[in-house]
Amino acid sequence: MRSRRLEPHESGVRSLVHGDGYLSYRSLAEAPADPDGIVVLEGDDGGQIYLKVPARDVRCSEERLDGLLREIDAAQWKDPSMAHVYHERRPLDGVVSGGMGGGEANGRLWIHGRLRDRAARIATVLDGPSA
Repeated sequence: MRSRRLEPHESGVRSLVHGDGYLSYRSLAEAPADPDGIVVLEGDDGGQIYLKVPARDVRCSEERLDGLLREIDAAQWKDPSMAHVYHERRPLDGVVSGGMGGGEANGRLWIHGRLRDRAARIATVLDGPSA
């Protein structure tokens, strides 16, 4: 099996788990065009999935998503070099692979149990203005 180099917009964990079935998008602008497009925020290089949301439900800018990721990661893993926002196609098995149980790709916003106290803040950012 020949390995290939990952692109910056690809999750190493999910690329490994799903192989050729893994599809990621370069930006938030591309993902909503896919009915199965999702946005995943993760920390610890996939060691914890913070949240997953259908891309069509994200109404904020890429910059606000990055800010939300930094805010969440500062409270969880505290290593911004290992925190990422990915834009992907929802896995057919309904599971966003990652550590600490991964995440559910259930067609709506899913937030890791350790972040439930931040659910209102997360929803506000995702629904907020793009500027």
